[in-house]
Amino acid sequence: MSSTPRQPQRRLVTILLSSFLPGALAGTQLAGLLFFLNPHLPFDFMSVLRGVSFYGALFGGVFMLLLIPIYWRWPAKARRWLPSVLTAVLTVSALVAWLNAFHFSFFLPPGIHRRLLKAAIWISLAAVVCFYTILVHRVRHRPYGRRSQALFLLMAFISVYVAMERREAFRPYTPPAPRPTVFEGSTRPKLCVVAIESATLDAILPLEEQGRLPFFSKLLQNGVHGRLVTIQPDRRSALWATLSTGKLPYRHGIVGDDLYDAGHLAPGQAFSLLPLGLAFERWGTTGKVGSVDRGSLRIRPFWEILGLLEVPTALIGWPLTSPPDGRVPINLSDRFFEHADVSMAFPHELVERARLFRIATAEEIDPALRSRFGQQPSDTVLGALMEDLWRRDLGSFLLDQSPQSDAFLVLFPGLKRLSAEYFGGFSAVQFEGAQNEEALEAAQIISAYYSFLDDLLRRYWDMLPEPKLMAVVSTHGVSGPSGWQELSRRLTRQPILKGSFDDGADGVLMLMGEGVRQNHALRSSQLVDLMPTLLYGMGLPIARDLDGVVLTDAFDQGFLARQPLTFVPSYEALTVPE
Repeated sequence: MSSTPRQPQRRLVTILLSSFLPGALAGTQLAGLLFFLNPHLPFDFMSVLRGVSFYGALFGGVFMLLLIPIYWRWPAKARRWLPSVLTAVLTVSALVAWLNAFHFSFFLPPGIHRRLLKAAIWISLAAVVCFYTILVHRVRHRPYGRRSQALFLLMAFISVYVAMERREAFRPYTPPAPRPTVFEGSTRPKLCVVAIESATLDAILPLEEQGRLPFFSKLLQNGVHGRLVTIQPDRRSALWATLSTGKLPYRHGIVGDDLYDAGHLAPGQAFSLLPLGLAFERWGTTGKVGSVDRGSLRIRPFWEILGLLEVPTALIGWPLTSPPDGRVPINLSDRFFEHADVSMAFPHELVERARLFRIATAEEIDPALRSRFGQQPSDTVLGALMEDLWRRDLGSFLLDQSPQSDAFLVLFPGLKRLSAEYFGGFSAVQFEGAQNEEALEAAQIISAYYSFLDDLLRRYWDMLPEPKLMAVVSTHGVSGPSGWQELSRRLTRQPILKGSFDDGADGVLMLMGEGVRQNHALRSSQLVDLMPTLLYGMGLPIARDLDGVVLTDAFDQGFLARQPLTFVPSYEALTVPE
């Protein structure tokens, strides 16, 4: 008789534990994953405790809201479903760990990447053991005894232990301090690097064959060209940092565009990488705490090295150049063109002159240029033109008025905006023969914009004094519709106008000028190869700690004979003899 009053209490405890434990396990696994993706976070007892408590309680509460109404109505399901729900949580946790490990393979240090893969293996094994146990009990119609229940709890504990143990075992590699590198200057060609976001050979080659791009044709005939293999995922700042440093994201430190508050785990800390596919920024953090900038780079980019080597450099609209570095004589960062902020430009006396080249309204665009895009160009077209015309005209002014700059780097973002809206239509017309009005209009817009860029490149090339070297680059390309969009297109037989940046389409590398081979297609080139190749083309030594290599097949035999490869240990400890 005395045990009867305890029955409702046991029932309540069983319902609460059966609904809370799977959620707590999911939250704990997520907390472990966050420490894997953000190895800069302190992995101490209090930080781990905060993470496990916060996300364990959060997910535990969500699971309770979902499961308690079901268990309360059918109490027998609480114990019966617990093994299956725990197994489902382990399976999803393993899948999330695998996906993040593969998706961010270039963004994580090799040591922590290997440990995340090992943790995913152990969590997968735990899920397999649990699934096998469920299968045996179902086939034999056996209820779960205490030993079976203990086995499920043991697998859940092991999955948490191995994830935390693998993360705790990571010790960041501290390279030895680089020996001072001494460099003596030499004569070099005038370098012009023109970055065109989302430029692709899939557009350049067919348009060049049709005679629409005379200067691109000159680049192809008198220089080298190739696809610049990009890295995934497409994080704009990370890709440009990789291109500009010759090192992979886990080394230069830029793995995303924004930083998110992680103060609930470690005061004053921020997340650089967020878990894939969970919309984590909407619920897992209090929001953005800033964006990456020049100070986020752990190593020296190309222009900073040139500044230390006393190579006068001009930067226009280049990412990760704000706040400006005083060692670069001319630096109008990408954020200056967004806000016209005087603090984002150097020297400050140049700001007022730079603002004079700004296209304030669409009416200021040359009518002949506007007419290339139809009678009434869309706001997207006009906005892209206004962005790039400002940079084009300012760049022409600086090339003309600042002949002392030996390196000139400028970035044009307008094509990416148009490619996102119209490249699907261009692809349908060029490669599939689509003839409907909307696709033809989209194709004409893309073609006209490449023609505009062709004129721009010709202008810059003609302004460069001899000897000179021009590089045209993009960190990634654009592709037509894919996946469900491609399926929809085939079913409806209607072209999809938008372009896609999700498939990791290759970028572009085109070189022409001093020492460059003619009419040659590069076999293979990576983002990290641009910086060492440009250093070599300018007669500068190559740092051995770069991830990229010099694309020697881009240069002719005479230049290779005159300019042997020379190396220095690193540019991180650069000194210049007085």
